Amino acid sequence: MPTVDIERADDQVRIIRMNRPDRLNAMNYDLVGDLYLALDEVAADDACKVAVLTGAGRGFCSGLDLKDFGRPPAPGTHPYRTVGVTGQAFIANLTRHIRATPQIVIAAVNGPAFGGGFSLALACDLRVASSTATFCSAFIKTGLTGTDIGVTYLLPRLIGAARAFDMIVTGRTVDAVEAEHMGIVSRLFEPDDLEREALALADVVAGYTSFGLRNTKEVMWANLDTPSMAACIALENRNQELAAQTPEVQEYMAAYSQRVR
Repeated sequence: MPTVDIERADDQVRIIRMNRPDRLNAMNYDLVGDLYLALDEVAADDACKVAVLTGAGRGFCSGLDLKDFGRPPAPGTHPYRTVGVTGQAFIANLTRHIRATPQIVIAAVNGPAFGGGFSLALACDLRVASSTATFCSAFIKTGLTGTDIGVTYLLPRLIGAARAFDMIVTGRTVDAVEAEHMGIVSRLFEPDDLEREALALADVVAGYTSFGLRNTKEVMWANLDTPSMAACIALENRNQELAAQTPEVQEYMAAYSQRVR
């Protein structure tokens, strides 16, 4: 039985649903492997502009399944388990894979997002949540370090070093209201409305051009790591100049100019 499902919400939007509801969608090696492949399937779908990542049942993803995490696939049996990629790296590289997916990825956090599940949500481009969602950088609680699955890169860039260090080193749980206040999520919805509202947001985003969305994602994340404003602006200029020569963009701009007259 697959641990990740892909659903077609409409022509331009896909839902990627982690599907281990009896374990609050806790991560085992099967789910990790299936999530890589689901992201690849979406990435190869030229019609898809936006993907919504969420969990089945009452959880988003409760982190590593410490009771039954299984075994990593043998090297060569999965496209992302090559020689030299450890079991640790196989899991942790998922955050990079989300960022490398060309579509805009929206996390619809419908319940607990703990540990690795928290990192998956942080790696998405946008995050919306149920008013009952909870968030925890739980890695420190295992007795290992609080540094895992990209959290020390992702979280400080969203909420600043002081708040990130607080969450990472204490392992405390943050409710949805505090998560919105800190900037972990941008919008909250009632539990029964979350998926509908996330899809409505996805439809708004998908109304723009594929070129515009894909290149905005690329430059947005690149510029967060760029050391100078001049370099940021140069990359933005490249985007705009290339976009203006693209037939899809030219057609969209012509229609837009008619609407705003």
